[in-house]
Amino acid sequence: MQAEEYARMYACEGDYWWFVGRRLLVKTLIEGMVGSVSGWVLDAGCGTGAMLAELAPANRVVGVDVEMQALRYARQRGDFPLIQARLEALPFRSEAFELITALDVLEHLPDDLCALREIWRVLQPGGWLIATVPAYAWLWSKHDVALHHYRRYTARALKQRLEQAGFEVCKLSYSVMFLFAPIALFRWLDRWRPAPPAATVIPVPRWLNRWLIGLQAFEARLVRRFRLPLGVSLVAVARKNQV
Repeated sequence: MQAEEYARMYACEGDYWWFVGRRLLVKTLIEGMVGSVSGWVLDAGCGTGAMLAELAPANRVVGVDVEMQALRYARQRGDFPLIQARLEALPFRSEAFELITALDVLEHLPDDLCALREIWRVLQPGGWLIATVPAYAWLWSKHDVALHHYRRYTARALKQRLEQAGFEVCKLSYSVMFLFAPIALFRWLDRWRPAPPAATVIPVPRWLNRWLIGLQAFEARLVRRFRLPLGVSLVAVARKNQV
């Protein structure tokens, strides 16, 4: 990502509806599908550490990111292990983790399949992966350029990648469905905006931010039970089968 995006992410991740909603979705899926976790948890591509801070009170967590700047921000969120490494070459023994989260990270990698195979390697048999990625190539905008994305995904493409890496896909759904139309329109208009690329974190009033968080919490409960037909993002819950 562009350097200034890390500072913006660190400032917003704590309470901005998009980031809070993504964490709510992950925690809802952990509670509904994974259950209690007794082993180690890896946040692969941990960024500035908000998901780590959310999981740390009840779990043994480790964060990995390729960017030292991101890890410096993550260090300010808690005293958990942080390692600078590429997802394509994780510095862990095989079968080290019970749960791995990879939240909006695969789209940053030239070779997402290589990273998924590494994640599969370091997962225990029966272990879980929860991954989120941006949806639909036609939503490509300056937002993606600023965040150094290589691609956006369809459900079919993400499922194919996970299965190629050896995973069983247990849940695959679009997310951020109720806000799909306004966000899609904004991203489309963003292509023609006469300004340098920047992530689209739009300031909203506190009351609206709270309402949007509530909306995302409701949607997370829907995703837990159903497969949503469209959305700005995709979420997958995949498992490494027992040998």
